[in-house]
Amino acid sequence: MSTTYSPCSPGRPSLRLRRPGRILLAVAGLATVLLASACDTAQQVPWATYNSQLQQQIDAATATRGCAALQAFLAAAKATSSAHEKATGFPNDSLVAYIQASQHEAGCPSASG
Repeated sequence: MSTTYSPCSPGRPSLRLRRPGRILLAVAGLATVLLASACDTAQQVPWATYNSQLQQQIDAATATRGCAALQAFLAAAKATSSAHEKATGFPNDSLVAYIQASQHEAGCPSASG
């Protein structure tokens, strides 16, 4: 009588991740990549001069690939740069760069202007 080896036999851990495990691993990997790629740019943005939830909103739109939301954030940042600079001393240049990097990370199509 011969025995057949199966990597999924009882008492032996499966080498393959189940679907929820793979999804969780992918989300964790994406979050790590987004955080690592945004660190330098995020530190350059004077976040205290903006709405306290702005960075979280941009990051959430990036994580969910919300290209329309990111485009709206970008348009608003560009449109209000002069007023923001007059009020705070900081133009929106670093915010614009942060949003553009977020669009790239989210895989959004390039927009002109």
